[in-house]
Order: sequence, then C-alpha cells, then structure tokens
Amino acid sequence: MKSNNIYDFIIRNIKTFFYPEDWLELDLNFSKTELMTLLVVERQGELSMSQICDAMNMPMSTATGIVDRMVKKGILQRERSETDRRIVVVNMTEKGREIIEHYVGVLNSYLEQIEASLTEEEQQLLYKIFLKIADILSRKGKAEDETASVPLINKIEIE
Repeated sequence: MKSNNIYDFIIRNIKTFFYPEDWLELDLNFSKTELMTLLVVERQGELSMSQICDAMNMPMSTATGIVDRMVKKGILQRERSETDRRIVVVNMTEKGREIIEHYVGVLNSYLEQIEASLTEEEQQLLYKIFLKIADILSRKGKAEDETASVPLINKIEIE
C-alpha cells in the first residue's frame, strides 16, 4: 500500500479509530495532558509534583495548573507525605479511580473485540507492526530534539 493510500485510509477512518462514541465524553471532560496526568498517577500511585513533572516532561508551572484543575474536578487530591511532612504528594481520589476503571473497561472491551476477530498470526503481526511504529516515532522524536538545540537563522528581507 502506497503512503498516500495509507494516509487517505487513516484520514477517512480516524473517527472510528480514535473517537468511538464511548470516548466522546472523555474527550469533552479532559484535556490530553489531564488524561495523561491521571494515567501517570494511576500507574505510579502517590507522586510528588516534581515526579509528575519528570514523568510528563513539563515545567512545574504547567503541572501545577493541570493538577489544580484536576483537584477542583475532584479527581486528584493533594496531601502531605506520610514519610516527610514537608513534601506535598498527589493521589487519585475515588472519583478518579472510578473514571480510570470505566475507561480501562471500555478500552479492554474494544481490545477483546479486536483480538477475537484476529487469528493468532494476525495478532502477532499487528503487535510487531505497533512495535515498529513506536520505534520509528520514538527515533523521530529524538532526531527532532537533537536538531532543536541547533539554532536556525532565518533571513528576512526588509523592503
């Protein structure tokens, strides 16, 4: 399949892949960074703000704004650390856990449908393709980071 054909296919079907009806509510209620923050806290448990910054690769001011919004929504909570009272940690609330459980369940149901429709050989091939795509995209990101450190000089014509 030519790259234009793949591109056309993805554009025509992007809603099906990324926005099934079950995801619309999630998309309307959370920004991408809020969702990623929620997933990081769910995966790693109690985290300090600096740990969230490291995991999300963002400055403290950005992470603080995101966590503030999520605390107001009742999804995350701030507490003093049990081991060091000087440190403020972020935890998921019961409401946050319910949201994650709901959407993980939705995702799992989609994955089960896909898995049931594919043969073992197709599943292995799909897995290999996803790994290859992830590898390509991660290398592309690294190449962009390296070139970003080299300042570009633009010549602007002044009349």
